[in-house]
Amino acid sequence: MKSWELVRIEAGLHDWKAMECGCSWSGRRNSAEHIPAGLIEMLEGGSRPPGDEWAENHAYIQSNLMEPAVATASLVVAALAGRPPVAVRHELLWSLTVLASGEQADIGDACLDVVRGATWILYEELAAGEQVGTSGLAYELLLFMEEQEERRTAYRRVYAAHLPPHLR
Repeated sequence: MKSWELVRIEAGLHDWKAMECGCSWSGRRNSAEHIPAGLIEMLEGGSRPPGDEWAENHAYIQSNLMEPAVATASLVVAALAGRPPVAVRHELLWSLTVLASGEQADIGDACLDVVRGATWILYEELAAGEQVGTSGLAYELLLFMEEQEERRTAYRRVYAAHLPPHLR
């Protein structure tokens, strides 16, 4: 199954139209319904190159999490489950890192709960070792989960070469 197909299914589980997007400005309310469309466009390889422009200033603004952050985290996990190309996975893991570590602790914790559902995807990314930076992002997300300490340490011992030097 293609990543974008999984994202479409997941997107249908959230009321994007009811959520105010971070791109709302000067009193004009914009719904968040364009967030899934932007991610799908990137995943389909459309005019949007791999990056987080579909999420930055929409689900988060720098480290400030916006209303659609948790629903966006679920989209990212769905996209990762479809195993897109490594450059895309890198950007998706970056977005998850921002979402799980945002300044609004309650929203960040809810995003981290979504990420917990993808724990084995993160371990698989670490084990694959296709790109040191991508493996590093997966490992950094695992660092947020205290309950994974023993398993994370065991995986780090075996796959240390897949990590950037500061995480080995």
